[in-house]
Amino acid sequence: MNASKSVIPMNEHGRAITQDDIAPTILPDAYLTSETAQALATCKMPRFDELPTVGLYRDQVIGIIEQALKPFAPCIEGDLLTPSMVNNYVKAGLLAAPVKKLYNREHVARLMVICIFKQVLSMQAISTLFTIQRMTYLADVAFDYAMTELEHAVHTAFSLDALPQPDSASRVTRESLLVRNAVTAFATKAYLVGYLHFIGFEEHA
Repeated sequence: MNASKSVIPMNEHGRAITQDDIAPTILPDAYLTSETAQALATCKMPRFDELPTVGLYRDQVIGIIEQALKPFAPCIEGDLLTPSMVNNYVKAGLLAAPVKKLYNREHVARLMVICIFKQVLSMQAISTLFTIQRMTYLADVAFDYAMTELEHAVHTAFSLDALPQPDSASRVTRESLLVRNAVTAFATKAYLVGYLHFIGFEEHA
């Protein structure tokens, strides 16, 4: 669904903006009733014990992550995950090297978190969060918490009447608060990018 009005170029050569230009043509409430928003309002993220336990090749890993994060496609800037990105994450120390070209479910979990966090954080910030996590929580606990908090943040952002959910951590810590804030930032940005896509902003940019 696209806006009926053109995006007015913001430069000195553009015509003067009138009241009609800034009158909303598609309100956010309409976006929240769209198919995209409804899919996100009810999305379910995988948990660690649901990830494949067998070794996977890189392309298989990418396919699994693309499928898991498919509802976010209209809300993601840039490529979600490519073979060269995976290689770069290994070189940067964000991801352990595969064993005989095979990746395990901890690789999958970490890559999924990277794909989410990189929308709002630098690689250095993500690396720091991972370092903190390794000192505090096991990989499965950290991943499941991140996915639970991601669901809560996204459901709240993309629902008309949902209220923020309480922290799901059994004990709120510095680490849990950092993750909770990161996924909240992601959900907020996803809403904005998705809304701009919904009103056809990219077609006029």
